[in-house]
Amino acid sequence: MPLIAASEYNNVRQSIAQRVGNFGVWADHSIATSTTSSGYGRNFTSGLVVGGNTPGVSDTVTEQQYFDLWKDLQAAHVHIFGSVNATIDPTAFEQGVDPVDIQEITDFNTIGTAILGFNHATTDFSSTSFTTAGLLTTGAASTSSTRNTSWGGASDAVKIIRHEVSVNFSSHNALLYFLAAGGEIRFDASATGGTTGTAGTKDYNWAQMYTDMGTIRFGRIANTTWRSESVGGTGTGFSGATIADAKASKTLIFEKQGGGSIYNDNYTRIYAWTNGAFSSTTQLNFEIEFDDGDTGTSGIDPIDESVTASITSNLYTYTPDSDFSYNSITYDAITQSPPTGTVVSNL
Repeated sequence: MPLIAASEYNNVRQSIAQRVGNFGVWADHSIATSTTSSGYGRNFTSGLVVGGNTPGVSDTVTEQQYFDLWKDLQAAHVHIFGSVNATIDPTAFEQGVDPVDIQEITDFNTIGTAILGFNHATTDFSSTSFTTAGLLTTGAASTSSTRNTSWGGASDAVKIIRHEVSVNFSSHNALLYFLAAGGEIRFDASATGGTTGTAGTKDYNWAQMYTDMGTIRFGRIANTTWRSESVGGTGTGFSGATIADAKASKTLIFEKQGGGSIYNDNYTRIYAWTNGAFSSTTQLNFEIEFDDGDTGTSGIDPIDESVTASITSNLYTYTPDSDFSYNSITYDAITQSPPTGTVVSNL
């Protein structure tokens, strides 16, 4: 069977390097056009092979080098699709087996093609490739916020309550890897106590709004496109190419209106912005706003009652965290550390 050249091995590796590794290029960051490191952030196991002039002698790729490239290919495939690609089994190039031949390179290219054919703008990464957890501060405290004081009524000075949190990454590249590999920041809210158990009350309506909107996710699905939407709930999400880089021009990314003719003046809104040009930022900022615009509807509900329920706002990290096993050994696929949060203001 024909032997392969080192250049053929290198070509397979390089074909996925920008997509999967931590040394690729993701251009046009929407706010400021630039180029910087991106990809899924994997530290490749494989390296480039230096060839010679005699295939099989000075132009040799070892079994270990093939196994290393197999692991890099499978890391991406598992993270994207949730399963190992069975096109080739690594026993084909284990020590003592016949020299690696052109079929193995063909099979490697098949896996690489599947990886490069994946389009996050139209298809999600496998949900098994992520870990969901509450957003924590560097001191491991929750960034969630709860308000137990009444608000929103005619007798209350406060009509809008806000929860502002900064999400902090260890570096600009860490932020890019997180986003490129499908990482998201997620949100939900709840109302408990008060009159939430009594249908038709303001507390009940706020509780129902939170239930209806479900979990909101925010992430990046392409070089130039952000996405925010409810996961299985309702509300108006945002998909676009610009997130404001200053609080003065913060961007509305989600809105949910209160139900019925009585409380349709009430809204949940989420805003996002960065702390500087996206080409260098290490921070995503979010403000969750609960706006009790109801003032009492004449002839239906002329009383503008207070919200007496306990309102809780939560943020979560949805962090790339995938692995796979071969021969009873578990290998990291795309594994990252979650960002930390800073509470700027509570409800």
